[in-house]
Amino acid sequence: MSFDNLIYSALAAVVTVTIHEFVKALISSLLGDPLPKRDKRVSLNPLRHIEPIGFIVMVALGFGWGKPVDTASIYYKDRKTGTLLTYILPSVANLLLGIVFYLVLTMTRLSVEINTFLFTAALLNIRHAFFNIIPVYPLDGAKVLSVLRNPNQVIRMVNGQMFHQMILIFFVLWGIVARIIDPICFAIFSFISRTYIGF
Repeated sequence: MSFDNLIYSALAAVVTVTIHEFVKALISSLLGDPLPKRDKRVSLNPLRHIEPIGFIVMVALGFGWGKPVDTASIYYKDRKTGTLLTYILPSVANLLLGIVFYLVLTMTRLSVEINTFLFTAALLNIRHAFFNIIPVYPLDGAKVLSVLRNPNQVIRMVNGQMFHQMILIFFVLWGIVARIIDPICFAIFSFISRTYIGF
């Protein structure tokens, strides 16, 4: 990776993680949870959301994580619905933002540097959206799955989380996650491009 591409990836990772964690904090806060505001996470300040190791991994490998937002579902009027909204909408936000970045890239003629950033930001956001639905802690998919399963299943899931984390790390390092998620990303890009050309 060239130095320039490293900079674009770092900037794109900052945007990706910040939006994801901000939306999570905002949704939980709007549902009555005081913890995100207490921890000053309802903010677009990247320094409140960046987790160093997760950030480095995202820049280097294209998949990473931010600083987890502490939430408390006991404050939601409906715990199940509140938890699902809190942990699904951040990925929806990343997906939509990635699409917006790619639309701008497709519809405008800008400099090579800006185009490179737009493509990188589009790819990282859409990757992050799908990566986070994997049901392995601390990814959001684990939280979503936990509210859809019965208590005994949740206990088994928690007991096996370390093994699942090791498998996930192995899959990321060996590019297996990328080989699964990237075709989805490029299918979305292809659809946007065809739609724009047709329009």
